[in-house]
This record gives sequence, C-alpha cells and structure tokens, in this order.
Amino acid sequence: MYFKNLQPYRLSPDWPITAESLHEQLAKKPFHPCGAQDFESRGWVAPRDGGELVHAIGDNWLVCMQAEAKILPPAVINKEADKRADEFAKQQGYKLGRKQLKELREQVTQELLPRAFTRRRRMFAWIDPVNGWLVVDAASQSKAEDMLEQLRHTLD
Repeated sequence: MYFKNLQPYRLSPDWPITAESLHEQLAKKPFHPCGAQDFESRGWVAPRDGGELVHAIGDNWLVCMQAEAKILPPAVINKEADKRADEFAKQQGYKLGRKQLKELREQVTQELLPRAFTRRRRMFAWIDPVNGWLVVDAASQSKAEDMLEQLRHTLD
C-alpha cells in the first residue's frame, strides 16, 4: 500500500497513547454501514484484511477510517418534487409556495433515501509517535480534516 497524497501533521511531543490503547479506543467506534435514513456513516476498520484496527510495525502505526455516504442527485429529488407539486396544483387549484415546496422536497428526500446508492471510501493514516508525525493519505486538506475530526472524537 502506497500513499498517493500526503497531508502531514505534527503530534504533541508528549503524546501519551500507545498502540494498544489506540486499538481499544478505535474499537469503540467501528464502522457500521448507513441505515435506511442515514446520509453518512463513519468508523474505523482494519487497514489490512483480517488484521487489527491498528497495524503496528515497530514504532509506526497504520489506521484506516471508512466512510459511507448516500448518493441522491438533486435532479432526481427536484423531478419527483415538481411532479408532486403539479399534481397538488391540479387538485387544489393553486401552486405551492416556496415554504411548502421546500417541505415537499425534504419529504421526497426522506422517501427516496432508503433506495439511494451508497459510496464507500477508505482513508489511511500513518502515525509515528516517536518522531511526532501523523500523515493522512487524502487528496485535499478538507478530507484529511474529516479524518482528524473522527480521530479527535474517538480518542479520549
């Protein structure tokens, strides 16, 4: 496994976490697939098939965050909402207002969400606590920040 895009971060010189304690804390927030009404789900998975949540080689650790997001294109939502708004206008004799149309789009989104496609992505991070480095394999800094945020919420 090679890192394609590196986003390096410095760790605190007195970082108190060991590989065993990191494994225990990551195990508290494992990855679970999205439920029927969830837009997104995140959690920790083993970086190697059949391995532990923290793959340790000497003083270097590898961790992996997996995220799953539902894909529901706005064009699909708008098409269904417009169709229902037209039916409502024919029945009631007047068009929906802006607020009612927004509520209708939210309702359509909730109805279509269980049938939406899902996209999974995995993001790896290398931790070198001896030299004080945390390196995230992410194409952009915002994606790397997503992983750091998940790591902050996971660690005590």
